[in-house]
Amino acid sequence: MRTQFIRRSAAVVAGIGLAAGGLGLAGALQADAATTHVTLASASVAAKSITIKSDKTAAKAWAKVSFTGRTSGIAKNTVVQVQRLENGKWVNFPATTKVTSRATYSVWVQSGRVGVNKFRVVAANTASAAASVTITR
Repeated sequence: MRTQFIRRSAAVVAGIGLAAGGLGLAGALQADAATTHVTLASASVAAKSITIKSDKTAAKAWAKVSFTGRTSGIAKNTVVQVQRLENGKWVNFPATTKVTSRATYSVWVQSGRVGVNKFRVVAANTASAAASVTITR
C-alpha cells in the first residue's frame, strides 16, 4: 500500500515537473522512488538461523555423538556441514546431512581427540553456536 502511494506520488510530481520543463527534477524523483521500493523489498527477507544440540556432553573416544537442531529460513535439502574448532579455526569435520522438510537435521560424529571438542554446524552460510563434548579414553 505504501509502495503504491510512493510510486503514484512520484509519478504525479514527475508529470508536473515535465510539464514545467523540470526534466532533471523528475528524473531524480523517479530514481528516489525506485530506491525506496528496493529497500522495502529487501526488508522482507527472512533471517536464517540454525541451532545445535548434542545428545551427550561426554563420551568415550570413537563413540557416536548425535547432533540435532532446527533451522529457520534455510531451504529443504540444504547441506548441513559439521565443523570442529581446531587451533582457533573452524575446520570441516567429515560429517554432513541435509535439512528436512520440517526444517530440522540430525547427524552424528565420532572423535578420537581426547579433551573438550567444540562442534558447530553450518548451512547456507549460517553457523550455529558451539556445542562442547568432552572425549575421554
